[in-house]
Amino acid sequence: MAKSVTLRDVAAYAGVSITTVSNVVRKWPYVSSEMRDRVQQAIDVLGYTPHIVAQGLRTGQTQALAFVVPDLSNPYFAEIVAAAEDAAQNSGYTLLVFNSHEDPAREATCIQRASKRWADGLLITHSHLSQWPDSFWDNIDIPVVIVDRIPDHTHYPICSVDNLRVGQLATEHLVGLGHRQIAHIAGPQAVRLAVDRSLAYTQILDAHGIEYRQVVYSGAGWGASDGYSCMRGLLAETHRPTAVFTSNDRVAIGALHAIYEHGLRVPDDISLVGVDDIEISAHLNPPLTTVRQPLDKLAALAVDHLLRLIRGEALEDPVTLLQPELIIRQSTAPLSGGRS
Repeated sequence: MAKSVTLRDVAAYAGVSITTVSNVVRKWPYVSSEMRDRVQQAIDVLGYTPHIVAQGLRTGQTQALAFVVPDLSNPYFAEIVAAAEDAAQNSGYTLLVFNSHEDPAREATCIQRASKRWADGLLITHSHLSQWPDSFWDNIDIPVVIVDRIPDHTHYPICSVDNLRVGQLATEHLVGLGHRQIAHIAGPQAVRLAVDRSLAYTQILDAHGIEYRQVVYSGAGWGASDGYSCMRGLLAETHRPTAVFTSNDRVAIGALHAIYEHGLRVPDDISLVGVDDIEISAHLNPPLTTVRQPLDKLAALAVDHLLRLIRGEALEDPVTLLQPELIIRQSTAPLSGGRS
């Protein structure tokens, strides 16, 4: 068996100290570019690969981050995780992903395992029902950053999207097209971002003097089946809506199905707006108007903030809210004269 290459071998080849090689491997910022290039050349020639376990025993760090997410089957969270993994890898870290399946008990187990054994820092998007007391977090001794869903009470840094603005963009767009009977399929009200979007819907209608209100609530799954059942209920109303703002794109997909099944068309009979701009949204029939969230930027910022905390640096602002963007496609249209 060939002898594995060690730090000592790399140092001897590059003509530098073992400490310098170690600093380069750990991406320590205070190494000159000339010295870094020399060490990297030696690493490439010799084929050196750091032994993560041994490195962790020496440094007390694993070079791994953990990310606890509520539902990996949701394309929205899958996209956030993929972007976070890229950002972590670019900084020399591995990303360990835990799926809580929207189960608070499972979420707690994931958090405890990540913090006690495997990770230098924790990213977490809470399940919709998790509400952990301070005593729970007192036992978590690694840095934590909250991503996307903001709990009611937390002292941890937050990276999320301005969800009041999400609701404003969607509702203002429909009002601007002349719609006055705008319904909202809201997300689970245990999730603050869903509450914020619903609040914005109401505020915009109030600002325009629109009295029509139809709000229905999707289930915990917050998916296409919820959108389908909620839309069927709206279509059974005496005064059905001419436009619907759904809490996310998956809900919109289910709503679209129900509308077509009812013999109606989008946007001729009902305009439809989603949220998230997941990949399939642009490929529906018709392509979905939606409010895009900057998920790549959200994930990259969350990882950057977590790495700063791991290095012992202070964050300038503990709360970062990114701005969403309205993406207008063919699922919305001006109110026609025949509809009211």
